[in-house]
Parts: sequence; C-alpha cells; structure tokens
Amino acid sequence: MWLCPLCSESLRKTQKIWMCKNRHSYDEAKAGYVNLLPVQHKHSLVPGDNKQMVKARRLFHATKGYQPLMDELSRLISKLVPFHEVSELSLFEAGCGEGSYLAALADSLAQHGAGVKSAGIDISKPAIELASKAYKGCQFAVGSNFKLPLQANSQDIILQVFAPGKMSEYKRVLAPRGILVTVDPGRNHLWELKERIYATPRQHEQLNQQQDDFKNVATEALSFNLDLTDKVRQQGLLDMTPYVWKLNDHKRAQIDAELTSVTADFTLRIWQQLPENGNEAEHAQ
Repeated sequence: MWLCPLCSESLRKTQKIWMCKNRHSYDEAKAGYVNLLPVQHKHSLVPGDNKQMVKARRLFHATKGYQPLMDELSRLISKLVPFHEVSELSLFEAGCGEGSYLAALADSLAQHGAGVKSAGIDISKPAIELASKAYKGCQFAVGSNFKLPLQANSQDIILQVFAPGKMSEYKRVLAPRGILVTVDPGRNHLWELKERIYATPRQHEQLNQQQDDFKNVATEALSFNLDLTDKVRQQGLLDMTPYVWKLNDHKRAQIDAELTSVTADFTLRIWQQLPENGNEAEHAQ
C-alpha cells in the first residue's frame, strides 16, 4: 500500500529495501519502519515531537489514562463497520505518535472476527521508532499527513487524534465506504492545568463541522476526570504536552505537588465521503 513520496509509484520490498520502479529506494530501519519523509519535504531539521515528549506519551498511555477515549473510539467505529461483509480491514492512523491508539484500536477491532491490517505514520522519527519496537503487528513509516505515502482507496478506517491533516488526502486514500475518525480537544481539555500555567486561560476553540466532500455522520463529546495521584501518569501528562515549555522549575514543582486531577475533554467525529455527484441517496444504495 506504500507509495514513493518522490514519484507516487508503488513501493516493493526486497529484503530490507523498499524501491519503486523509478529506483527511488528507502532502507528499512532495524526497528522495522521505513522513512518516507524526504529531506526536501521537511520544514525543520528534526520535525515533530522530540524523544522526551514521545517517551512521556508512552509512559502516560501505559497507565491507561485515556482508556475511556480508546474504548469509546472502538465502540463508535464498531457500530459503523460491517464486520460480516469483510475478511480484512485496513486501519490507518495519520499522526500516530508512539502508536498507542493504533495498537489499542487494532486489537479491539480484531475481536470482532475480521482481520485487521494496521499502519501508521508520523513526522517524528523518534515516535515511529518507539512505535515500531513496541507494536510488531503494525506497520509504521515516517511521513507527512499532508502528502500521505499511500495508494488511493486503500484504507477502510483512518484515525486522526490530536494531529493536523488534509481532508483531500484522506478522501484520496479512503475506500469508497471507508470512514474517517477525528479526535480534537474539547473546550475544557486539561483546564485545571491551564489555570495553573496561564494568567488568562482560554477554552479550546471548536472546529467547523462542515468539510468539503465529507458528511459528518456522528459527533460525540467525551469528558471524564483524569486522576493524577499516580505520579508516573502525572509526569507523563505534563511532559507530553506543550504546556510544559511554559513552566519554570518552581512552577513545575508546585504543579507536581498540587495537581491531583484534571478534566479530560474530547470531541469525537466520524466522517464518510460524499459521492462525487453529491447524491447521498444513490450513495446509500
């Protein structure tokens, strides 16, 4: 399913080398991933999350801090996927980070009896390296959400959690009956933390639900109290957010001592493609 990021021809693997017919080649790393982000497509020397943030996310997810979110994603997707009609599903996460969401969702969907072929990309090389080492059942590549190195119509489910993306690219790679699942911060996400960092904290802005070529078939708000009495979870949460950059040592120590819980607030949306002629009735048939 992978495409060459330089010429968009299919890649074929021979031993540890991925190559297209134009002989652009990409070596598979020891951890098992392939780097499909050419230097000319980078906007910085080391794009994406650094090692510290990536490791913090792994520590946080190991405490199952966002397990209610993962469970709800599985429930919503399972309602829309016709498992009885397919023998294998293609699940792809755009901006997969260190892989926790992708791996959890792949395991959950597999329990319905269909095979699940899962893959993810992220612009951060440290994130993909960590994901590849931990989740051998998934394929990973370093790549950009704005130019997905994927064949057209190849994915049944695309997942985007707290990541930037390009709807026209999702439309291109989704199968005709595929679904796109997006997760964004709700208005009050991590509000108690923001109160301790900013003099005038602001709620997260909510995105426009109208998207060209897609129909929003479900929107759900999910909010729960996140217990931070577990210090591993607390430290992981602080270190994986950009808020930590705003803290001096004194303020960080104060938050470590005082912050015992925060609000986790999410907006989940499921999208389906509109037909080319815009006739939803025909599309439904």
